[in-house]
Amino acid sequence: MEAMVIGGGVAGPVAAIALRRIGWDVTVHEAYADPAGDVGSFVSLGDNGLRALDAIGCRDAVAARGTRLPLLRLRSGRGKLLGEAARGRVTLMRGHLVETLRALALESGARIVTGRRLTGVGHGRTAVFADGTTATADLIVGADGIHSRLRTVIDPAAPAAHYAGLWTAGGRSPHPVDPDAFTITFGARATMVCAPTPAGTLWAAQVPSPAPPTGPLDHAALAALFDADHGPAATLVRTTDHWHPRTVMQALPAGVPRWHRDGMVVLGDAAHPMGAGQGANLAVEDAVVLARCLRDTPDMDTALTHYETLRRPRTTQMLKFAGANRDAKISGPVTARIRDLTMPFFFRRFAAKSSAWMHDYDVEWNKASTLPPSST
Repeated sequence: MEAMVIGGGVAGPVAAIALRRIGWDVTVHEAYADPAGDVGSFVSLGDNGLRALDAIGCRDAVAARGTRLPLLRLRSGRGKLLGEAARGRVTLMRGHLVETLRALALESGARIVTGRRLTGVGHGRTAVFADGTTATADLIVGADGIHSRLRTVIDPAAPAAHYAGLWTAGGRSPHPVDPDAFTITFGARATMVCAPTPAGTLWAAQVPSPAPPTGPLDHAALAALFDADHGPAATLVRTTDHWHPRTVMQALPAGVPRWHRDGMVVLGDAAHPMGAGQGANLAVEDAVVLARCLRDTPDMDTALTHYETLRRPRTTQMLKFAGANRDAKISGPVTARIRDLTMPFFFRRFAAKSSAWMHDYDVEWNKASTLPPSST
């Protein structure tokens, strides 16, 4: 069997590796040649994403490119500790993650073709690319991100992602932070996430705004958003020596109604754009579960239905979580003050149990896939 994967970011190479593990021939078609290197922002892979990578033999190589952080810490804008939890996490630049995954895909026997942007799919699952070339496969996997072209091929009425009310800017600063933790600082006017690495502190500010920003980033204005908190976030911004591109967060809270049709299927942000948080982790999970279903279910359409049956409840729950997370960050300074007062109580008593569904998830690669009774 031959698979064609559209998109060579995070989800695409993982899908290629997982499909190679079950004996498929795989070609990845990617629009851009350069996976970005140090360009772009950073990615934080949690226990669930790392567990899925481990299932297909990729965890060690990915972890070696990043920084292991055993703790999650939540702080108020003034630096007060609001909560702490043990969370196995690896933080690395997105470009380095993509470089590593592409190298592992090539090692697995997959092919990667760059400069290929999908424009449509014709009869017999023949993909048509912007450069005039075509390719045919038994299965077409859409790992082409939040603005997925394959998503609209599968369902021309599929909704488009929209601005989620937040934009982010970040970079790398020599200013030190907690050495063993991935820290989220909830300021009155913006939220800061940061992670220590040997090269410096990686940080990203999430700024609520009713409309997406235009024009060049004003570094001084960004730092000023954190001045009223009198905490370390403003110093991180002002001491930044390497800036990452600004990103406008987009989301699709209701998800995508249709994930597959006629031997075509979407995964990752193409199926359930998160807008923030666990997007990379869920994309990795999707890819491994898809390969597992194809391995254990001979009929293609049944396998794709099974994949969606297994994944949709989890991604729907994660979409709701991501939406609540975004809403909390754009709710204003009064709500921020209430959060600072109540979070230590609730986090200490309920955080571990209430988030176990997110972090303890296992793709169960070594377990045979069987259709649940409700889908039989």
